[in-house]
Amino acid sequence: MNRHILPLIMLSSLMVFSTSHSFAKDHDNNGKHKSEQHDKKHHKDHEETYQTYFSNDRQVIIINYYNTTRDAKHCPPGLAKKNNGCQPPGSAKQWRKGYSLPADVVYYEVPSALTVQLGRTPEGQKIVRVGTDLLLISIGTGMVIDAIQDLNDVL
Repeated sequence: MNRHILPLIMLSSLMVFSTSHSFAKDHDNNGKHKSEQHDKKHHKDHEETYQTYFSNDRQVIIINYYNTTRDAKHCPPGLAKKNNGCQPPGSAKQWRKGYSLPADVVYYEVPSALTVQLGRTPEGQKIVRVGTDLLLISIGTGMVIDAIQDLNDVL
């Protein structure tokens, strides 16, 4: 009797362990490496955690300010066709929310009259203009916290 039990136990354990791979949970990797999944997850987190400073009320203030104080000067004809706020080629939108401004991006302080109308910015932050976009950036790191994009019609 013992002679028959030992082969039976070995055969049943072999069957259980050989099929254990089919019981493993599929993690839906779809061939992606862990680092790609990690980067994608943290990129999504990075995009969703920014603050909102430019509320609808502040956007109206900005549009009204630039509509009433617009200069008579205009872009040269070649740049006017591009509708990018008189920015030379290659200078348009080189920033992303949640990331620092690249060192080669030129930004301009917004007029103090506009800053007064918008109210106080959060501590350690300031509003700047890059092309036709207004950005709220961190003073120390240059990280873009919030933005109003594409003010072509009013700039």
